[in-house]
Amino acid sequence: MKKIFNKQTLRYAVVTIFVVLIGIFAVTFLASAASPQKTETVDVQPISQQILATGSIGAQSQATLNFQMGGKLIYVPFKEGDQIFQGQTIAQLDTYALQKQLQIAANAYQAAQNTNDQTQEAQKAGILEGQQRTSLDSTDKNGYSAIPEASIIYDNVGRIVSNALLAQNSAQMSVDLANYALQLSTLVSPINGIVLHEDVTTAGVNVTPVATFVVADPGSMVFSANVRQQDVDFIAVGNKTTVTLDAGKGQTLSGVVDRIYPQKTVLANGDQVYRVDIKINNLPSATKFGQSGTVLINSNFKQKVILVPSWTVLSDSYIWVSSNGKTVLRKVNTGDTINGQTEVLSGLEDSDKVITNPESIISKQYLIK
Repeated sequence: MKKIFNKQTLRYAVVTIFVVLIGIFAVTFLASAASPQKTETVDVQPISQQILATGSIGAQSQATLNFQMGGKLIYVPFKEGDQIFQGQTIAQLDTYALQKQLQIAANAYQAAQNTNDQTQEAQKAGILEGQQRTSLDSTDKNGYSAIPEASIIYDNVGRIVSNALLAQNSAQMSVDLANYALQLSTLVSPINGIVLHEDVTTAGVNVTPVATFVVADPGSMVFSANVRQQDVDFIAVGNKTTVTLDAGKGQTLSGVVDRIYPQKTVLANGDQVYRVDIKINNLPSATKFGQSGTVLINSNFKQKVILVPSWTVLSDSYIWVSSNGKTVLRKVNTGDTINGQTEVLSGLEDSDKVITNPESIISKQYLIK
């Protein structure tokens, strides 16, 4: 029987297989080097037990008043700091022109009402029908040959009566608008309180709708803080606070979160904040509106924690992090989850970077099936 492989043939086969393996390795290595896989990381967010915010003394019950039109200011009975009661006038414009416009509108309404009354009486007495019949008889009726004469007369009378009523209603609306404009010339306080601010304090000057008058109720005085957007989710109504007023010689005042407003505000420096009202216990009588200060608000966490995206936590106990350019699986102790963020009580440092796509590195180090 003839041998299929001799020594030289076997040597060629081994060399060929070795060259092929080297080629496959080279192609794989070059492809990997040409298209390196990148990892995406996110910084951990440390949240303290207390959240610091700045703010000032304001009022929850406060009214900002503006004229709806411009004009000459003729009456300003109060000064800033004066007490004012609900329904009292805080400022008034000259109403001479508005009163004349109201009288003109009232006269036009009376004339429209007289016309409407006369039309209604003429319709009941059959006068309108007779007038329309006479008018129709004296005109060329060829255009109405296909329409019964009685129908034409009836329709014309209905339109005359309807137009008279519409004219009266329109005149009434003009009276209402003129009277409304007259009312808008006077600013009336809607609450009991004090006059907190007046843009204009002297009668006899012209004002525009930009001029502002503010009335505030001292009984609703609170500390209004600007809480950063990234912190507002970690406080709640009822959380305890410590307020320090700048003019209070370092005195601290205890209070609680009373209201968290839903609308976001962008400050002049670009910070995005939410207004949070702090109700202060035993507020000193010397406290003034506008006093600035700081507040420490107890967060919803009992201790300092680190927050990470919830979906990066595996089995509630493990997180992939990037450490010195390597992928490391850290065992962590987790707590509550709020708005897609999970608190990590231990196992991470503030300087760690959580890998959001660990498979890109893991696949290069481990065999994933």
